[in-house]
Amino acid sequence: MIRLARAVLWLLARLPPAAPFRIARSCAWIWMQMSPVKTRVARTNLRICFPELEPSARKRMLGESFVHYVCSILETGRNAYWPLRRLEALCDGVENFDLLTRSVASGRGVLVLAPHFGAWEYLGIYLQTCFDMAILYKPAADPGLENAMVRMRGRGGGRLLPATATGLRQFYSHVRAAGVGAVLPDQQPSAGQGRFVPFFGTPALTGVLAPRLLQKTGCIALFLVCERLENGRYRIHVTQPGEDIYSGDVDKALAAVNQGVADCIAIDPAQYLWSYKRFRARPEGALPVY
Repeated sequence: MIRLARAVLWLLARLPPAAPFRIARSCAWIWMQMSPVKTRVARTNLRICFPELEPSARKRMLGESFVHYVCSILETGRNAYWPLRRLEALCDGVENFDLLTRSVASGRGVLVLAPHFGAWEYLGIYLQTCFDMAILYKPAADPGLENAMVRMRGRGGGRLLPATATGLRQFYSHVRAAGVGAVLPDQQPSAGQGRFVPFFGTPALTGVLAPRLLQKTGCIALFLVCERLENGRYRIHVTQPGEDIYSGDVDKALAAVNQGVADCIAIDPAQYLWSYKRFRARPEGALPVY
């Protein structure tokens, strides 16, 4: 199975830069029909998060979101096999790059919060070529898949650390030593590792890792996302979260995390991974949404 996957990735790597977006635009509708569960989840999430939009507008956003979903799959080949310099050349620039470099140079350590937006896999590889990076990830159940994903995601030279007790200790140590650490702030945490705070006005179980790390290390938090452009290129955005993210009040800090994610999504809402079950966990007594 792993050999077949590698062969498919090798073939996808042969595509020219603009091809994934063109192909995704032509076949996203077919993918939606073949993935009824993901389509239903995305439709539900858009209804929850954008109740003010007309149904026709949400329908268009749903279709566009699957264009980006399919595109992210088709781009996996070049993320896995293209030379790093060729990958780097696809970036049309980093907005507020000076904010990122100043934060790294401060010596306090930097926590990069990178939501499931746009080309987040490309973002991780790109940042590794610029900074001393550690990236926290959720291990896959299959050992073969785990090894393959670690190799691909760590191509830039960064440290891929599993979200285990040992991995978390290493992650904390890396940031304390003035390194750059990256996490997905919108990934639903394991039981006991999160609290319910609003996300687009609806309670969502949100991981407490970011506020705890900020409190314990005194590092700087930044949001980074990679916007996908139609010509096969990318633009990276660096933004500062609200000051509440540094609050000792965990609920206040988590609300700032989710607001930062929402601000990133506002760059282009269709590029967010709406097919992810962000509201799967529900507060006690609340009805399921999916």
